[in-house]
Amino acid sequence: RSRNRTVAMDQAVASSSGYCSNLSQAALKKAREELNEDPATRDAMIAALRDRIKQRPDLCVQDDDHILIRFLRARYFNIEQAFKLLEKYHTWRAHSPEICENMRPSSVRGLLENGYHAALPGRDQNGRKVMFYRIGRWDPSQNSAYEVFRVSLISSEKIIQDEDTQVHGIVMVADLAGLSLAHAMQIGPRVAQKIGSITTDAFPIRVKEIHLLNEPMLFDALFAIIKPFMSEKMYNRVHLHGPDTEALLQHLDRDALPPEYGGTGLPLDEACSQWTDTLLASEDEFSAMSYCNPEHDSEEDVDNDEVELPWSM
Repeated sequence: RSRNRTVAMDQAVASSSGYCSNLSQAALKKAREELNEDPATRDAMIAALRDRIKQRPDLCVQDDDHILIRFLRARYFNIEQAFKLLEKYHTWRAHSPEICENMRPSSVRGLLENGYHAALPGRDQNGRKVMFYRIGRWDPSQNSAYEVFRVSLISSEKIIQDEDTQVHGIVMVADLAGLSLAHAMQIGPRVAQKIGSITTDAFPIRVKEIHLLNEPMLFDALFAIIKPFMSEKMYNRVHLHGPDTEALLQHLDRDALPPEYGGTGLPLDEACSQWTDTLLASEDEFSAMSYCNPEHDSEEDVDNDEVELPWSM
């Protein structure tokens, strides 16, 4: 789908701080109307957030306008709320070494090459990127839940570099066909808490909808573990469709979806292959994102999942 990428005049000139917006006109209009973004005050808002960060020298924050503005957009240009999001983002990463100490895409090459996930090409009718997952392509004997989670985090870090995505947000679609007890046994309270945090208040991305397809019988028990860690707003954005792909088309236009799910877009295997190539080509970039906190208290990372789960009762 072709989209108007004409850049407004106030975007074309780099700011005094070196920041130059690449928002499309449609995204700029939405940013003004929904996110309180004003090109005339944008630099001042970035500077104010930077000053707030200086009050926390212990935070490992990259001093880059293009990164700071992600947090401002995610919190409607409220300085204090953007700072709190940034704080939670770095705290979450520091307390998640099993996920974040090795952010190289090659660390999850097997999952990627098996077609587990793709950020689909193009956008939906609302300008949102569609993130697609196939749980049946995850072999729990080969990859842990933390590695699966790392795939999503790596992918999110990549797509949030696009400024239109920062404004329009994303839609997540997961086909749960093939979800088994072996998968479910890896998703206890600790993993559930991390899922809830990163989708709700610890990452600068706007998750607009979550669509689940082909939920098996054990899904209810699994979702009961995850639900307490989700905000009410996020919970209300979850849609359960069962095997009805036509219901999915009530939310996403056909152009945004692969033909296997009623769409007219790129076949999913091809989309997965393309996205895998994109991520693997960014190996050096993600190597720099790997987070190591030598002062981290390992006792906080003791696996708390050894509790009686619904499916083991």
